[in-house]
Parts: sequence; structure tokens; C-alpha cells
Amino acid sequence: MTRNKLSAKEKKILAIRFVIITITVGLIVFLTIKALPFISKLSTETSRAELQQDIANMGIKGVLMTLGLQILQIVVAVIPGQPMEVIAGMLYGTLGGMALCLVGILIGTAIVFFVTRKIGMSFIQIFFDKKQIQEIKKKKIFKNPRKLELFMFIMFVIPLIPKDIFIYVAGISPVDTKRFLFIATVARIPGLFITVYAGNNLSEGNFLIAVLLVVVFLILGIIGYKFSSRAEKMIEKSKKVA
Repeated sequence: MTRNKLSAKEKKILAIRFVIITITVGLIVFLTIKALPFISKLSTETSRAELQQDIANMGIKGVLMTLGLQILQIVVAVIPGQPMEVIAGMLYGTLGGMALCLVGILIGTAIVFFVTRKIGMSFIQIFFDKKQIQEIKKKKIFKNPRKLELFMFIMFVIPLIPKDIFIYVAGISPVDTKRFLFIATVARIPGLFITVYAGNNLSEGNFLIAVLLVVVFLILGIIGYKFSSRAEKMIEKSKKVA
């Protein structure tokens, strides 16, 4: 029985992936430990007031840190986005949190898109399996920019569906750069609003509202997931997408 040996290039990619994931996990653990004192201040009105003061004292450093973490979440595809959005809502409220997240999403998406356009599969393979990307590239919808853009818009709108793979795929697809960046940012707003608003309610002690928002988010995600499997077929069958 023969075993498939990895090429030098594949070994290098796996090594880079291991280093990135290790650093990312370590960073998440570190930040979680650092965040525990802030989370503990959600229990009473007095401690929540202290939390708001702590955030104000962080000034521009806090804003840049939140923005940087949002960009990192987009670039490093293994990091889930929802916790970051909740934290942004807790720290900077609904509008402030959404603004920071959207700016971070746009910057992170642009970085991934342009790097993928420049480097190609070698960069994508750091985060995703080559076979997974090849399967997507074989789809008919991949060869039609307008249909692919519509499909991606639907995927970005639906909560919970992993979206970062589409950013990498877009970089090796024929989609228009400006249109894609617009889609990948604006289409996230409905789901982003729910998670950021939930975070804001947590910081204000409205735990029941926060829980209800999470439940709504999960329900929409389940419904959207079931619809997403049909969306591709519906778009492929359509004769024309303007």
C-alpha cells in the first residue's frame, strides 16, 4: 500500500497554516483572559458604569485594537466573526460598534481579495483545502460574474453561514473588484446589526433582550442555511442576471 507523499510546497503551506493557527489560538486565549475583568463588570449597574469609564479611558487605543481584531478575523478565516461583533457592541454601542466592524470588514476583505488576486491558490491553501476550492471553481456559477455576485450577496446576507471562503474565492474569480467589496461589506449589515445590538444590550444589563436576539439570529441562520442550498440552483437556472 503506497502513501501519497506531500510535496515541498505542500509541506511549506501546512507549516505556515500551523504557525498561523497556533498564533491565532494563543492570541484568542490571551485576549479572553484580558477580557474577563471587563465581562465580570456586567453584573451590576455600578460595575457597568465603571466598564463604560474603562472603555472611555482606553481612547483611540481601544478603537484601533477593536478595528485590528476585526481585520484579523476576516484575514484569518478560522476565527469566528460573531464574538468579535458582540464585543464591539459591548464596547462602543450599536452604531459605534457597527461602524468599527464595517470598516474592519472592508479593510480585511480588501486585503484578502487583492492578495489572492496577486498570489492565487498558494495563498488560499494556507486557510482552505485545495480540493474544496477546486470544487467551487468547477461550478457553472463561478464562470458567470453577475450570477456569482448575486449568489455571494445571498451568502453574505444569511447569518451563521461561513463567509470568509467566498472572499478568497472572489480573488480568483471574474467578479468586479468594486462591486464585490460593496457586496461583501453591505450585505453583512442585517446580521451584523443583530449581533452588535445584542452586545450593546449585554453591556446595558438587558440580558433577556440579548438572549432573544441571539435566538432570532440562530433561527434566521437555520432558515437561511436551508435556503442557501437552493439559491445556487435557482441562480444557475435563471437565463439572465442584470
